[in-house]
Amino acid sequence: MTIRFRNRVTFIFFIIAITCLLLAAFSAGYQFFTKSLELPEVYTKDISEFFLFSYNPVCVFAGIFALMLYVCITTKIIYHSFQKTQAPDIAFFLLFLAACLCDSSRILVPIFRLSNTFSLFLVKVGNVNLFARLLAPLALMGNTVMNSDELKQNTDRNCIILIIISLFFAEVIPLNTAVILPNYSISYGYVKAIRGFAMLTCVVSAISLFYTNRKNEYKQIMTIGFVLLCIGYTLLFYCYNIATLVSGMLLLGCGTYIYLNEVHKHYLWID
Repeated sequence: MTIRFRNRVTFIFFIIAITCLLLAAFSAGYQFFTKSLELPEVYTKDISEFFLFSYNPVCVFAGIFALMLYVCITTKIIYHSFQKTQAPDIAFFLLFLAACLCDSSRILVPIFRLSNTFSLFLVKVGNVNLFARLLAPLALMGNTVMNSDELKQNTDRNCIILIIISLFFAEVIPLNTAVILPNYSISYGYVKAIRGFAMLTCVVSAISLFYTNRKNEYKQIMTIGFVLLCIGYTLLFYCYNIATLVSGMLLLGCGTYIYLNEVHKHYLWID
């Protein structure tokens, strides 16, 4: 992937992200002020009643919009900071941002009143959300595990492979459209396996980054930022209360800043 092509993709993706954010904000805002917004019936069994951990629809909306805003801001930062920098890792990070944007499709459930409709549209929203859940950890893994010189030369191909794998399993894994989870995602099968996969992928990625930095005698600040980023994204994905909203936003923001800042310094030093 050439720098020129990556910059074009980044710019187009930024336009798509900001358009999605504005459309979602307009739709939700219009329904809120006209009092036509209907909250979906969500599965709240076994959720704590303590105010910091209890289900709060405002936090769900805030978490989704925070994720969309994060995508827009981070994409703009990448476009300007890495505009003249040959950094193959950024392609995988853009893929992670694309997964975050797809994850925000959860906002369509309340906006289009999809709860209990059992419609094809609801199924497709569930597929997109599950696709994002699978792609995000794989994309983060690409930043760390696929960083050898040989793999860096095939960044385009590797990104496409990760997308195809995520699309395949998002279509194969069954959905339960009768159940809307507290974060407004559609319930899906093999929940524990998918959570375990996401956690294992992030752990392996962090360990790989740690050993790479240790081998090259780099500081481990990048690893710390990466770990914070992973935790922050996970918290925002499952965000439905005040605790996960605040901690998720802080960790994701700080982790992304630290990680991208160190990546930028690294490639400037190489160049």
